[in-house]
Amino acid sequence: MLTRIVVHEWRVLRSDRTLLLVLGVLVALVAYAHRSGAAWERSQRETIAKVMVDDSTRMATLTTQLNDLEAGRIEAPPAFQNPSMPAVVGRSLGTRAVVLTPAPLAATAIGQGDLFPSYAVVSTAAGDPFFKTPSIENPLHLLAGRFDLAFVVVFLLPLLVLAIGYGMLSQEREDGTLALLLTQPVVVSTLVAGKLLARFVLIVGGLASSTVVALALTGTAFASTGAVRDLLLWMLVVSVYTLFWLLIVALVNVRGRSSAENAMTLATVWLVLTLVVPSALNVTATLLYPVPSRAEMIGVEREAAEEAQERGASILAAFYQDHPELAPATAVAGPAGFAAQSWAVQEEVERRVAPVRAQYDAQADKQRALLRRFRFLSPALLAQEALLDVAGTGEVRYRGFRSSVHELRVTFREFIGTRIVRNQKIGSGDVMAIPSSHASVVQAIDATLAARVAVNTLGLLLPSVLLLLLLQRWLPGVRERARG
Repeated sequence: MLTRIVVHEWRVLRSDRTLLLVLGVLVALVAYAHRSGAAWERSQRETIAKVMVDDSTRMATLTTQLNDLEAGRIEAPPAFQNPSMPAVVGRSLGTRAVVLTPAPLAATAIGQGDLFPSYAVVSTAAGDPFFKTPSIENPLHLLAGRFDLAFVVVFLLPLLVLAIGYGMLSQEREDGTLALLLTQPVVVSTLVAGKLLARFVLIVGGLASSTVVALALTGTAFASTGAVRDLLLWMLVVSVYTLFWLLIVALVNVRGRSSAENAMTLATVWLVLTLVVPSALNVTATLLYPVPSRAEMIGVEREAAEEAQERGASILAAFYQDHPELAPATAVAGPAGFAAQSWAVQEEVERRVAPVRAQYDAQADKQRALLRRFRFLSPALLAQEALLDVAGTGEVRYRGFRSSVHELRVTFREFIGTRIVRNQKIGSGDVMAIPSSHASVVQAIDATLAARVAVNTLGLLLPSVLLLLLLQRWLPGVRERARG
């Protein structure tokens, strides 16, 4: 009986121009959104490739210069250009790049990619390199976000579900066909399940097939590591999210209201769950845990730098007193002495600015914790977080990338700084020892992707189960309302 109802429902929907319009709009939205996401991903990959080439070229050039200098083939350049000076290597000639490789389904969600960089260049300069990467971005994109497939799924897909479901029972009741249909040996729950299943297959099938085609046409490597897993997780999230909205549609329909009232009710529910609740949570997090101004942090850093510059000699002396194992055997003068003093000044600036940065990060972490704790109040937040996670553009992955940048910066500064204060030259044999990027943190985050998506999916399933139980409780009243 269920199969017959599904087939019949397909025929009814096919005869309705609304379905063709909805499916056409869905395919068009997927195509446009994926085109935007694919262009962004292509730009990211091209930028990362260039950064890695520049990094390799920089190391090769440094090695060649040191070999030529040690072999006497070239004269020693001025101190501020000398490749054997650790301060010069740490500032420019030997800086190292660390990149965040896009995930296989990066084109499906730009996510945090508009806000955070996909690469950073680590040097001995003061400041967090994660936030110092130069980028030029359209301010409107940063304000409103880009139009990508995740936006289509989270915000527009529910509207499409409501468009083909708001009159699922009410329209037949108004036309007088529902009462006639229920005179047949059909269970109400089977009837409603068939109508929901027909719409579920049409929407999820249309979205999934158009997305796979779009991914294939833009060259997504499904054979790459994790691509099939990510695609299956993406389909799982979309399916559960669609099911949630279909159950809401069914619940509103069985109440016996008119089609116009159903449409208004469903539109209100969509507005509250996708816009009002997320906005309220964001405002609450901002009010409870305000993040210090970045201008304030920059001001503290500037003041600390100016004060430290004035006390350079005393700061260097205090540095050697705290780290006697790093002090050179004899006093260092000239460019090397200036480099050591500059390094001590930078270390003092880092020490002064660290508490401000820590406060900034602590408040931001509290905001994130609050949003994550209450994200279960909005299915839109759950679905969006899961889709961004699958695409590799979520906050968790970018925070892991920032940790990788920080780890590299610590080891890089330790490597260079030790040689600066000890007045040790950089030799050709030291180039390979310069700390380079490692992706262990991001790899560990990628390995837990399925678990994170499972939590959000469960967060969508639980209210769906509650809706289903409530629907079963209200189903007996459908026959009475159909006769009335």
